[in-house]
Amino acid sequence: MERRVLNLVLVGVGGQGIVSLANVIANAALENGTNVLVAETHGLSQRGGSVIVHVRLGEAEAPLIPEGEGDIMIALDPLEAARYAHYLRLGAWIFMERKVTPPPLPGIKVPAMEEVKNALERAGFKVNVIPAISEASRLGNPLGANVYMLGAAMSSGIFDGFLTVESVERAIRRVLKKPEKNIMLLHAALKAVSSR
Repeated sequence: MERRVLNLVLVGVGGQGIVSLANVIANAALENGTNVLVAETHGLSQRGGSVIVHVRLGEAEAPLIPEGEGDIMIALDPLEAARYAHYLRLGAWIFMERKVTPPPLPGIKVPAMEEVKNALERAGFKVNVIPAISEASRLGNPLGANVYMLGAAMSSGIFDGFLTVESVERAIRRVLKKPEKNIMLLHAALKAVSSR
């Protein structure tokens, strides 16, 4: 049976482009003729605070994803993936950045990425660790880790029927600065992750 709704949780910290990524996905969905609802909540995001955006593709009736019903998470920080994992259903995909961004507080012990990954896998999630920040920097667009992560997530096939690569490319051209560099990152991630 074909899925009627795809629930996507986007998380990170302020400055990582989570809201911009949500705009790309929403625009790409509309380009593809897919209904979309978006709800963003962020605290001191301008100062590196926590950011979460709910994106519901398809026939959803409300913008917020009920706890335990998320299908996929794109996390630009492992600590934020752990913080918001309660929004995901068992077996959901998590595409998680490798680099941990420590909170700007002195004396805080931060778990290693491997600890976070192992805990999330024990909780029943499928975790893919993606070096999006380092790859985006290596490819000449250090602010494009969000788009690289989207490409990695799209390689799983979970967006099939909701988004296409072409609709994402058109959305990137409309929403982001440096569109050609971002489209290059999207394709680099699609190629790198699908060849694993």
